[in-house]
Amino acid sequence: MRQLALLWLVFSLSGCGFQLQGSHRWPEQWPGYNIEYSMRVPGMHAFARQLDASLQTRGLKPEMSPAFRLKLLDLRDSKVVAAIGGDGKAVEYELRRSVDFQILAGDQRSAVFTLSEDLRLSFDPSQVLAKDVEEARLRQALSRDLIELMILRAESELRTRELP
Repeated sequence: MRQLALLWLVFSLSGCGFQLQGSHRWPEQWPGYNIEYSMRVPGMHAFARQLDASLQTRGLKPEMSPAFRLKLLDLRDSKVVAAIGGDGKAVEYELRRSVDFQILAGDQRSAVFTLSEDLRLSFDPSQVLAKDVEEARLRQALSRDLIELMILRAESELRTRELP
């Protein structure tokens, strides 16, 4: 009986379009890509390298003259005090990372997309070094989340376009 219920669950989830994370298929007509960005934007090079690695993990190949390009326009980080302790010192921050990008396919340009992610950083004010390490780890997590969203947006956008 239990196996029958599990089998029903699997078929009903697959029938409604549910897919495991990372299991979506990239449009086959867009196998190569290029990432354009400015080295003047703080943190952009590391972000672009992380995006590049993620695209290659999906089987895409970087090319000098690809059919599509991802143009990274801006990367912004912010940190806002979210909570103050009884002693008047900050004990929680909200970290936000935003990216502006555009998808270029042949002579077609998409609109400029802006994606943002935020996380809360709670810490003990007496452990300043641990706070810095945790903040760096959370910024990496924000980048991973933004890259996943960017890839989903690019995949969706490219499915509606014809090859140039």
